[in-house]
Amino acid sequence: MMLDARALIEKHRSKGVLVDTNLLVLYRVGKVNKRRILDFKRTQNYTIEDFELLERLISWFGGIVTTPHVLSQTSDLAVLAGKELKPIRECFRSVIEGMTEQFDEGRILVTDACFDRLGLADAAVATVCLSGRLVLTDDLDLQVTLASRGADALNFNHIRPLNWS
Repeated sequence: MMLDARALIEKHRSKGVLVDTNLLVLYRVGKVNKRRILDFKRTQNYTIEDFELLERLISWFGGIVTTPHVLSQTSDLAVLAGKELKPIRECFRSVIEGMTEQFDEGRILVTDACFDRLGLADAAVATVCLSGRLVLTDDLDLQVTLASRGADALNFNHIRPLNWS
């Protein structure tokens, strides 16, 4: 598995990577306040080192590719309260401005075979994969589904031990 991860990372260098929702939430929270990763409900399963690894990977890949559905989920899940609300929204604005966004209509996405099992956002991710994009996710069901279709998908949990730099 680790050799496959290394090969996919090398293959997609500087081509952009589609970062799935949970990891994009980690990225946003870490950009605003690394220490909040450990106690924010949606990121407490991660470490500061995970954020730093994700940041290096995004840099290595040359940026983030996304869909409106992933952005919407991320916006809803990465809400810090109080004085951190404005900075996390500003961070998201800045991150979005640097992203490549790919869009498919919902009526097309619901016809994808994975929609019934994985939902709309993952169906959008699966459609983006058809254009040869690499997906970085921590969702095993999504990663297995994409791999079964011959798409390039990395599970972040498989990359963690590589200590990629």
